[in-house]
Amino acid sequence: MSVWGGLDPGRAVEGLQRQLAQGEISHAWLLSGPSGAGKGAVADAMAAALNCLDQPLRGCSKCSPCRRVLSRAHPDVHRVVPEGSVIAVDAIRDGVVPEATRSPFEGRYKVFVLEQAELMNEAAQSSLLKTLEEPQPDTVFILLSHAEEEILETIRSRCRIVRLEPTSERHLVALLEREGASAETALTAARLSEGDAGAARRLAFDASVGERRSLWLSIPRRLRAATDAIDAASEILDQARAAGAAQKRVQAQETRALADVIGEGRGTGTARNALALRHRREQRHAEEAVLGEALGTLAAFYRDVVAVRRGSSASVANLDRIDELQEWTRSSVSDGALLCAVERLIVARAALLSNANVLLALEAALAEVTRLTQPHEHFSESVW
Repeated sequence: MSVWGGLDPGRAVEGLQRQLAQGEISHAWLLSGPSGAGKGAVADAMAAALNCLDQPLRGCSKCSPCRRVLSRAHPDVHRVVPEGSVIAVDAIRDGVVPEATRSPFEGRYKVFVLEQAELMNEAAQSSLLKTLEEPQPDTVFILLSHAEEEILETIRSRCRIVRLEPTSERHLVALLEREGASAETALTAARLSEGDAGAARRLAFDASVGERRSLWLSIPRRLRAATDAIDAASEILDQARAAGAAQKRVQAQETRALADVIGEGRGTGTARNALALRHRREQRHAEEAVLGEALGTLAAFYRDVVAVRRGSSASVANLDRIDELQEWTRSSVSDGALLCAVERLIVARAALLSNANVLLALEAALAEVTRLTQPHEHFSESVW
């Protein structure tokens, strides 16, 4: 299967695949679409195709460059993510701009993927614009956005724009079943991923993601007092830090590889500093992803309780927890309280990214959820 095989084959994706295969390579692309449109997965496929050894510009998915790009471990594919609620100017000026002037480390193309590009502040966008005005022939920028109108027109005019639609649940389920997932696992992963093929695969096949999900889903039945909220917050933060440490171990291989190529002499400091800066941002992103995963999983669980209670089974995501969800429907906790808990978790998820004291923010959010989801007097002992 090619790198495009897991993507919903809509006209936009098919057109993009055809353009690359024919060598129509723009130095800048803007992938626009709502959450669940698979923008990140499409960007991964593009970066892999650009650097594929066996099927250049098509992407075989099996060669070493393809596999490393798809696992987000290729030294020539750089991801820029928001820090908090913004992509600040230093991320572009000090990270992207100098790196974009250098030749690829080992691949054919150096690729920069800017996630949530609309969150670049004005100074960051102006800094990026200068680079886009004088592009290097072996450098490609891929901007991802669900609000393209918030990106400067001068930047948009220099990008080839591809507008994507959300990936269908049916397509994701079929994809996961072809790759070996059971029908229940495939449907659960498809719904929980909200149309993101990469997230769906991780939910279906990555044991560590499954273990974390089990931990997150054990939290609702344990939230009986403020001290339980404190304990749960610590567990979530510990898991986030573990993800950052795991990312750091992967990055150590890239650091060693860079040292093997450029040596230890004078003139190598700039490259080393740029790599260290990118690594710090990637570690923070790995931690933030787990924090968001935890709060998103909890929000989905409480939302599912309301859906089951109202008979809306078609919208239930946690299908493998249906017995537990039905047990919750028999509690005295009102739909209104549950939906307030969902809203509190969603707000906390967004606020955490710009909160300096993550533990305190987690504790406050979970303490509020604990208050909202009491009392539990109608639960059977089996739930606890």
